[in-house]
Amino acid sequence: MIVHGLLLTDPARQPDEGWLAIDGGRIVEMGHGAPREKAQLGSARSIITPGFIDAHIHLPQINAIGCDGMELMEWLDRVIYPAEMRWKDEAVAIQESATAYQRMLRAGTLGFAAFLTSHFHAYVAVVRVAHQLPLRAIVGQVMKDRHAPPELLGHDLNRLASSERGRVISSVNPRYAVACSEDILRLAASRARTLEGGAIIHTHLAESALEVRRVRELFPDDEHYAGVYDRHGLLTPRTLLAHGIHLSRDEWQLIATRQAVIVHCPTANTFLRSGVFDLNAAREHGVRLALGSDIAAGPDIAMPRVARAMIEASKMRAMTGARHVHVPTPDEAWSMITRGNADGLGGNDAGRLEVGASGDVLVLEPAFDVDEHLIGRLL
Repeated sequence: MIVHGLLLTDPARQPDEGWLAIDGGRIVEMGHGAPREKAQLGSARSIITPGFIDAHIHLPQINAIGCDGMELMEWLDRVIYPAEMRWKDEAVAIQESATAYQRMLRAGTLGFAAFLTSHFHAYVAVVRVAHQLPLRAIVGQVMKDRHAPPELLGHDLNRLASSERGRVISSVNPRYAVACSEDILRLAASRARTLEGGAIIHTHLAESALEVRRVRELFPDDEHYAGVYDRHGLLTPRTLLAHGIHLSRDEWQLIATRQAVIVHCPTANTFLRSGVFDLNAAREHGVRLALGSDIAAGPDIAMPRVARAMIEASKMRAMTGARHVHVPTPDEAWSMITRGNADGLGGNDAGRLEVGASGDVLVLEPAFDVDEHLIGRLL
């Protein structure tokens, strides 16, 4: 397949006219100017960009968006756990995972890292849907054994998926420290070590102030929240830590040392009033970052809106008194939802336009003239 348009190889530069040849799901050739043969997709005016990648989403929460007025832990009890209990029914898991896939696809998201529930059949359902709509997926059954309805606890953990099936990779997903005993955290670390190269570990960290206080009560011998995960061997270069709002300097330093990834979820943080992420602290400590929609706390599945919210969160910090705030540029935000998120998820062949990379690309037809504000306009 030949794709023709303005190639957005680097969002910090004006795109040039060019073309891609895609074969077997890979970019096999690229060139400047008009293609030698007729293109199957695009035109000289089209914009060709890597597809978006969502580094943190909950597939079972796809129909729970917009339930407002609660703090994180009340919202989990009243809205999210009832929604996730519906996945006891395999037909519901198939239907709702298909809904999530379709909505992501319509929004240009072609890869993601997701939480499921603890039910093994939910993982099977997601794999089945993946073969019909082949987005690149990193998915994990939720691991937890307390502070949640019995129907959602670890009854299927002895059947945890631990393999790669086509474009679906299974991850190890302890929900968060409040819902995980020492035994579950040890099991999660053990599962991660059994996979070659170490599994992707996907969890939550310091999303709300109340959550942080509960972790201190449940793990009184640990210095801080990040230390709980570190003691169990769960902070690795393949660890995704969603949120990271309420962190001490020692925690920032520990996360940087372990090379774990903080997944910033700005729309969700605003919706639940959890706090405003400190992007400056992440940059000062050299912490690796990614961006996530965090559906359903996040109300927007489209990653450009999440990227825009990252910019707005930094502007808000600057307007409310924080000093020397770094406000990401539009091209930095665009890079984050493409190449940056791909790198954070370990997919160094995704999120970019180059020979050998995955052919997961978008052909955009802009309703405006292409100028130096192109990325800002797209966001």
